[in-house]
Amino acid sequence: MEKRGMKLGKAAYQELTGIKRPKLDEQSVLHWPVLLLYPEVMSSDFIEDFPEMDTFSPHLDVMFSESSPPLPWDKNNAYTREAIEFYYQAGVGTPLSKNEILQYLLEGTVDPKSLPESLLDGEDDTGKSGTTTSSSECSGKWVKVKEGKTLQEVLQHKDYIIPAIPVFFVVSRKSTFYKEFKAGNWSLP
Repeated sequence: MEKRGMKLGKAAYQELTGIKRPKLDEQSVLHWPVLLLYPEVMSSDFIEDFPEMDTFSPHLDVMFSESSPPLPWDKNNAYTREAIEFYYQAGVGTPLSKNEILQYLLEGTVDPKSLPESLLDGEDDTGKSGTTTSSSECSGKWVKVKEGKTLQEVLQHKDYIIPAIPVFFVVSRKSTFYKEFKAGNWSLP
């Protein structure tokens, strides 16, 4: 993660996704599970396999194509391909240490007794556990995702701490909720 310029934090929304992890393929490309949340209605979608080198556009084209059925709760048909925007919350969370990341990625795949004790003590290579990200002008701010960017580029944003898997918030410019969201009058429950 560190070599890719990404910061991994503690899991969020596991009640919606279960325990999911990124997978590395034979070409060293990370394939991420991605959670999409619709804050207007507190609903969600899940992309099982989003390669880090993919841009957002092709995934959105499939999910929100004219041939796709409308979202069951979208009675006003506001969530269309041309009307949606994606956001992530920057500056929130605490990055995990290297050893905490390794423990998370290996959890359930190996017997913990077979791991060196140094991996189980919560210390990283420098003997320090993860520290809280300092406040900045982006702390707790909603950052719009540019559809032409790759998932990797978005995850490398300096203030984005990935909550175990990438989480993006989907809003529609056609919705009355959009103004509330953009004005900063909505926050996570």
